[in-house]
Amino acid sequence: MDEPGTPEALKRQAGELLDLAAPAAGSTSELRPRTPVSAGFQASLFFAFLGTWTALLPATAITLALKVNQIDPAGKATSLSLVLGVGAFIALVAQNIFGALSDRTTSRFGMRKPWILGGMLTGTASLVLLAAAGSIPVLVIAWALTQLTFNILLAGLNPVIPDQVPRRQLGRVSGLIGITQVLSGVGGALLAQLFLPNLTAAILIPGAFLLGFVTIFLFVLRDRRTRREDVPRFNLLLFLKAFWTSPRKAPDFALAWLSRLLVTFGNTTLQNYQLYFLLDRFGFTQANVGSAVLLLTIIGAITTIPTSIILGRVSDRIDRRKLFVLLSACIIAVAHIVAAMAPTFAVFVIAAVVAGLAVGVYLAVDQALIVEVLPSRNDVAKDMGVLHLANVLPQTLVPVTAPLFLAIGGGMRNYAALFIGGAVISIAGAIINQFIKSVR
Repeated sequence: MDEPGTPEALKRQAGELLDLAAPAAGSTSELRPRTPVSAGFQASLFFAFLGTWTALLPATAITLALKVNQIDPAGKATSLSLVLGVGAFIALVAQNIFGALSDRTTSRFGMRKPWILGGMLTGTASLVLLAAAGSIPVLVIAWALTQLTFNILLAGLNPVIPDQVPRRQLGRVSGLIGITQVLSGVGGALLAQLFLPNLTAAILIPGAFLLGFVTIFLFVLRDRRTRREDVPRFNLLLFLKAFWTSPRKAPDFALAWLSRLLVTFGNTTLQNYQLYFLLDRFGFTQANVGSAVLLLTIIGAITTIPTSIILGRVSDRIDRRKLFVLLSACIIAVAHIVAAMAPTFAVFVIAAVVAGLAVGVYLAVDQALIVEVLPSRNDVAKDMGVLHLANVLPQTLVPVTAPLFLAIGGGMRNYAALFIGGAVISIAGAIINQFIKSVR
């Protein structure tokens, strides 16, 4: 216990006052959580997200495509587009709806637990249906249900950080959660390879991690609760209107949303077309390009993880967010330009290393910044669902706009123009972020 009047005591008291203080315009209007979350809580939340992504991402990247190829080898490209398209539409709207319902939940178990538990159980059941699907129509239904149920789960998990984590821990916790997708992308791919060609096992075994890790977190989480009398009566029109957050009333949230959309758009250009770029620029073939992609994925994980953890903590310590967002997004953009102009694969790998280091910083600090500018603590899950749109819309926008860049010079293969265009858009997003007023 610090002695009253000592520098350590004064510093601790000042930190508590910062967490209790009413935030500036554009950020959460109610009191922030002020009790530090324990290492055990952070670890259980980390593994809950890791289990969720480990069950979902391998299906997105590997096992779903193999399942389509198994069912319809002749028309696999068209069938896969159908399956993914329906699933993407479900993912686009599901988290918003269930996040808003989570904010209205008055269960005695809490606001988030019912949705986490329900999403976990129905998500696992969806994976069983996915593994058993024997036709394309059934696979379309199974993948749509998988996207629906996993977004129910995420609608409960995503608000936990703004619900539970005080301002002075946002960077470190956001950094931990930010790397779970990177880790599960690599770990899930390796796990799938371990069980292939047994597709049923490759789909279902990651679901066991989901059940185990999320169940542990449910026992650790001391959930927020809200009283029935504090929730307004349901009105469908008002419910739908709530998904629009006025930039005039929450300008900082609007700027953060637009910034995330543009930076994510820039990153998606390289992610979506990297494989084709490797084939056309460096002479890789269908037989060996998979090894190159795996190498780049591992490099991304190794470089992203340490900077996400370390710089997230530094951001907390010096109480600065925007500078880290600006520098990391600009470095990512420059690395993408270098990759686009790379004369050899070795130079492309160097660019990937630099980009990975910067991505780690961006994932941690931008997430912490966004939590600080959420418009209302009463609608945390709904607002996190609105933010979710900034993450998924580029998956639709990039394929629509990419042909405009690829067609420059003729031939539809100008990947350099696409990547450089994406880099410029990312820098624009980072600059927009600097106009946020309520966060340093």
